[in-house]
Amino acid sequence: MLVRMLYLISKLLPGIALMLAVAVLARGGADLGFPQWPGLETIFASEPLTSKILIDVLHLNYILISILTGMLLRNLVGLPEVLMPGVRTSRLFIKIGVILLGSLYSVSDLASLGLTAFLIIFLFISLTLLFTLYLGQKAGMSPAAASLLAAGTAVCGVSAIVAAAPAVRAKISDVAYSIATILAVGLIFLLTFPTIGTVLGLSPHQFGVWAGTGIVNSGQVLAAALAFDHGTAHRVSESLKTGEIFNLTRIIFLPFVVLALAVYNSRRLEEEENEYAIHTSFWEKFPLFVIGFFVVVLLTSFGLLGETSPPSAELVFIRNLYNWFFAIGLSGLGMQISFDELRKAGGKPLVVGTAAAVVKAVGALVMVLLFIRQQP
Repeated sequence: MLVRMLYLISKLLPGIALMLAVAVLARGGADLGFPQWPGLETIFASEPLTSKILIDVLHLNYILISILTGMLLRNLVGLPEVLMPGVRTSRLFIKIGVILLGSLYSVSDLASLGLTAFLIIFLFISLTLLFTLYLGQKAGMSPAAASLLAAGTAVCGVSAIVAAAPAVRAKISDVAYSIATILAVGLIFLLTFPTIGTVLGLSPHQFGVWAGTGIVNSGQVLAAALAFDHGTAHRVSESLKTGEIFNLTRIIFLPFVVLALAVYNSRRLEEEENEYAIHTSFWEKFPLFVIGFFVVVLLTSFGLLGETSPPSAELVFIRNLYNWFFAIGLSGLGMQISFDELRKAGGKPLVVGTAAAVVKAVGALVMVLLFIRQQP
């Protein structure tokens, strides 16, 4: 047992070490005992020209630098297979970061933001599902393929596609095209949302609502919110705080969306053979880390992590820690974005998925501008 565990750790360490190195490159090494390296974000911010363009306009902070560096390493340099097992743990780092993100909230915060988030997310999920299924039908897509795109654009991107696949008995090719489409569109949103938010003068709270509603993939919601306003250990990022509540609300809707799509496809499923279907348990994909998030919220609400204003030393440590988890995880996310795989998103899935995602993003922006106050 011990030998097996040591072997597994040895397989994961190279990729995790690379993700950590990229995070340090972007964020700096002061927290890890290397104050001589300030990080690329600090270097860019110290130069007047790069500060004005890269930082103030494009919001190129350590989060985006981590993702872009990971993408460049994957697509320009190439990553040997020995690194990939560790790199694939990136989602685990992101999920742990989301759990620790519960330290930003109290039960009263969830009560005030939660009802608004629930109503907005319910509306956008319902409309996006119907609109995507309609577009898929008009484009001549199979019901299963259209259902996967509907789940991905309406709920939480790749995770929703993977969860919905067994319920609608999707073919592997349908899953591949849907994931490629969602990643391609989400990458464009990730890089453009912070700039658009700045140009329109959105407050961090407004941007959080927009990103949490309009960006299709969960990891990209988090990255965009941190890119717009990454905060510090002593100052909460309002865009992240708001955006993640909306994002988690979407995730909570996931099992109900999968059930609705299964019902939508039920007649076809009774008639078709499923020899090419994907057999994956839905509950294996259910986002249980959401429960961990709410546990930390309760610990914070009852003062078990110290005072919240000003934040206790424990809360400062936790908030600094989740920033590191996000930087490490998102660098690994960048290393898993292959330009060759993105090119698979062609034809009908690309047109339908892009149209649905853009309509959703524009609709969410209009809703924010008309109905969301600058401060919560």
